Amino acid sequence: FKTATLALDCMDFEGKATNCWDVIDAIQIHAYARTAAEVKEKIKGYETVFQEDFDGTNGRKKKTLWLTEVAMGSNNASEITEFVDDLMNAKDGLNNREMFGFVEKVSWFSDYSFDSFKVGTHVPHENEVWSSTLFFPFGQLSPVGERFFS
Repeated sequence: FKTATLALDCMDFEGKATNCWDVIDAIQIHAYARTAAEVKEKIKGYETVFQEDFDGTNGRKKKTLWLTEVAMGSNNASEITEFVDDLMNAKDGLNNREMFGFVEKVSWFSDYSFDSFKVGTHVPHENEVWSSTLFFPFGQLSPVGERFFS
């Protein structure tokens, strides 16, 4: 995708001619996993591939990464709150700006109930459903929401 869009001519939002890749300000990804380590590994993989974009070097327009959907494949609130802690902590999680300074936005996928699917090597049970809701039906924060917003 990057190689193809670098070869295309586009106009940026200020009307300046550029390639179509450098019109993009953010690289957006989704990440569903059983562990926060899997999500962080995926993000680090993007950092490796798009390093010059995140650094704004070699003539590239500086970009950031937006994690536009993230959730744990589970329906166990205790597991999910631990996942949030592991993902967002300041030691080695996304709140460590030395390690993840290129990550600008994080959006939790909040759903009361959704169909499970294979993530990594984990294959869910037949008819298994997962939950990632940040809120209870009447607006109170769920345990996951309390942890995510803390």
